[in-house]
Amino acid sequence: MARLSILEYPDPRLRHASEPVETFDAGLEQLVADLFETMDAHGSLGLSAPQADVQRQVIVCDASGRGEARRVFVNPEITASAARGYVQETCLSVPGRKGLVKRPTRITVRALDPSGAPFTARLQGLEAVCVGHEVDHLQGVLFIDRLWLPRRLGIRARTALQQRRAS
Repeated sequence: MARLSILEYPDPRLRHASEPVETFDAGLEQLVADLFETMDAHGSLGLSAPQADVQRQVIVCDASGRGEARRVFVNPEITASAARGYVQETCLSVPGRKGLVKRPTRITVRALDPSGAPFTARLQGLEAVCVGHEVDHLQGVLFIDRLWLPRRLGIRARTALQQRRAS
């Protein structure tokens, strides 16, 4: 296993839509293991392959935060959602930033497991929010895109200022 590097906003690669996984092999199993190791090393609840500059539709989540509820979703599609509410979100790709995002807290997701077997999962609470957040990454959407406009503009301005200072 290996810890992967995480892309950080405003890296344009975070804005690319990911390609579906078509090959279910040892390479995919290794990617999943590396995503889990990277997620654990950062103390995160979820991670998507595009955050590690792998433009494939793979996400890993563990809403328990303790390795007790590990889930892998390959080519996930949210087919139903309900119970929208505001949740405080952060993201490894947008370090040091947080904000209230309106997301469904109950979802149904259809996906494949790492062997290519299809499954459907009904998720609620933090697990639903985590999967929703990571599915956004597969489409090139960041949680900051879902923030209230003044908050979103403030994050963009602060990030641009930090980049100018670092140059």
